Amino acid sequence: MKKLVFMLLTTLLALLVLVSCEESKKVEYTPQTEGSNVADEKIDINDLVTIKEVVNKEGVSPNGEKVKYIYQVPVININKPGAQKVNDMFLNLEEEQEKHIGDGQSMTLLIESRAFLNDGIISLVMKIGKPGSGGIYVVNYDMENDKEISTKELLERYKFDPQNLIAEINRQENISLDYFTFTVVTNIYDYSSSEEMLKEIQNKTIEEKEKYVIENIDKIETYINNDGKFVFIHRAELEDEELVIE
Repeated sequence: MKKLVFMLLTTLLALLVLVSCEESKKVEYTPQTEGSNVADEKIDINDLVTIKEVVNKEGVSPNGEKVKYIYQVPVININKPGAQKVNDMFLNLEEEQEKHIGDGQSMTLLIESRAFLNDGIISLVMKIGKPGSGGIYVVNYDMENDKEISTKELLERYKFDPQNLIAEINRQENISLDYFTFTVVTNIYDYSSSEEMLKEIQNKTIEEKEKYVIENIDKIETYINNDGKFVFIHRAELEDEELVIE
């Protein structure tokens, strides 16, 4: 009898060890799309955001060439009003470009989208490959409060020093301070008003231009990349570009 009890206890102990091992293999965090715990560092951006390819087809460019159109849209996988509002904005941007494919008037062959996650903030970046300014769009979404946050709010949250932007501009050989004054002006004013402002700013000293950029840094789109570094979007010679603050 004692031998039977001993065998039963041994079998039970082995089962408990086996269950414990299987439990340890389970994933430690499962994303909660109804509102994730933003403090959990184990959240994977690929679970929270889907980069969806909505267009992949051949067509004809305005000059008559056969080309291929590939359009991507970022989709936040959170079923909340604020997240859906962000999704709709990016979808509308894509649809505006897509409707010109059929009439052969689209210069946009590629729309590339990316997503980053830092401290509960999802940064979505869409680059529309077309000539001219206004080709990069950024939204910073606060998961906890279910809302888009402005550049000003993002900079204040991380206590970013605007002098770091000026220092990085000065370190770059191929980037002009005028790119950033131009960016600020065109982000604030409409076309007719911006022309007058640009003429006025061109006559200012370098120090005055730097001050103008610092005072209006919240008018420049920015996000935080996978390395935790700020990235600012600015106008350039041909199209919008990104400047990483090292």
